[in-house]
Amino acid sequence: MGKAVNDLWDKIVDWFKNSSKDPCEDSYEDTKSPSYAAYVACGGFAVLIFVAYYLVAFVFCNDPGRQDMKAHALFAQEFYMRGDLFLKAWLRLPYMMWHLIVKTLESRCGFPLWDAASFTFASFGVFNFGITTWFLKALIERYTKKNAFMFSTVGSLLLSFVGPLSCWWVGDAYGTAMSPNPLHNPTHMAVKGFGLLVLMAGIDIIRRYRGEETVFFKKEKKLYLYFGIFLFLSTITKPTFMYMLLPAGFIVVLIDLVKGLVKKDGTADKIGGAIWKIACASIPSIVYLLVEYFAFYYWGDATNASSIIITKPLTVWHMLAEDVPTAILLGMCFPLYMLITHPGYFFKTIEGRLALVCYAVGVAEFTLLAESGARMDAANFAWCMMSGMVVFYAVAVVRLILTTLLSKRNKAHIANVMIGWFLLLLHVYSLFSYYHIFDDIL
Repeated sequence: MGKAVNDLWDKIVDWFKNSSKDPCEDSYEDTKSPSYAAYVACGGFAVLIFVAYYLVAFVFCNDPGRQDMKAHALFAQEFYMRGDLFLKAWLRLPYMMWHLIVKTLESRCGFPLWDAASFTFASFGVFNFGITTWFLKALIERYTKKNAFMFSTVGSLLLSFVGPLSCWWVGDAYGTAMSPNPLHNPTHMAVKGFGLLVLMAGIDIIRRYRGEETVFFKKEKKLYLYFGIFLFLSTITKPTFMYMLLPAGFIVVLIDLVKGLVKKDGTADKIGGAIWKIACASIPSIVYLLVEYFAFYYWGDATNASSIIITKPLTVWHMLAEDVPTAILLGMCFPLYMLITHPGYFFKTIEGRLALVCYAVGVAEFTLLAESGARMDAANFAWCMMSGMVVFYAVAVVRLILTTLLSKRNKAHIANVMIGWFLLLLHVYSLFSYYHIFDDIL
């Protein structure tokens, strides 16, 4: 019995070591260089996303039973370009980038309101598709040294439509499974691209102080400028991505700092300098949030004021679902499968660690934090967790494509790849059935 346990443990250790080696060490199938067909396919995917998102938003705006999209569109009308009126609207909703674009399209370009909202929503969908394609392509080509444009566009297309698994028979957990693509909420869908840009700058900053080559941005001297600009844009679009990403990034960098102090090899000084520069780059976003909250509590609508409080674990979550583990599984089946089958990749690589910590921080914030009073049941910290899901899903797709392109194949590898793609496609199918939107469109 003891020998069997030891043998099993050795196999687990070997499996983890094999999955934790640098993906650059693997051999990959050669992929075709970019062709007109690949670029045409990318353009076709962008058009598909724009049309689908436009129709989805238009259905939401015209359906009285689906209020979130419509509420944001109607509120966009209150952003008049006159000082006192603009301030009044800003005090109520300071994350207003989506709303300002809708207002501009309606008041300056003559769009009807619902069309302006739908056009803006669809445009952000295409923007997210482009940024996600860049994210996937840069990482995959970094490891494989081969062109991955077509695989990246396909992966990005699927990520634009992943949702929670449709299992209505499991009870209340089905209705409260979270998604990286809550299509009813325009502000979360608008911040995804900016959030990934902040993540990409953060990955390059970590790679730089580790002495590794950057992946996304070639101008290394401007990395902190990029980080600060993208962070600010994400903050004024929806601050919940920032709430999740800054603590997660701090944890990852702090772990590196502790390791550097233990090793005493001089890396701690580089990491300390990076932390200082990241803090400086984050100042505009933090100041904006502080001004926002100060203005709201002193000049805003005091009757709607609420504060952030620490709750008993899962208090808000249990307002939505009794079966929290099932709700998590329904929303995270694909990335959790990739974590189980490739644990070393997620624990050893920079993007893998960030994915795990981002999701963990998002879950912790949703589990422990809430707004006081009547706004507690709004569960607004769920957006932090769904922001973490965006990162986790994107990195999981990177690992899936890398696994697909491996040259060395056997039955276990083929089965792993097939299951991974099956689960990802099942999440895509489930988004359509989960929202029942395409029933209305078709």
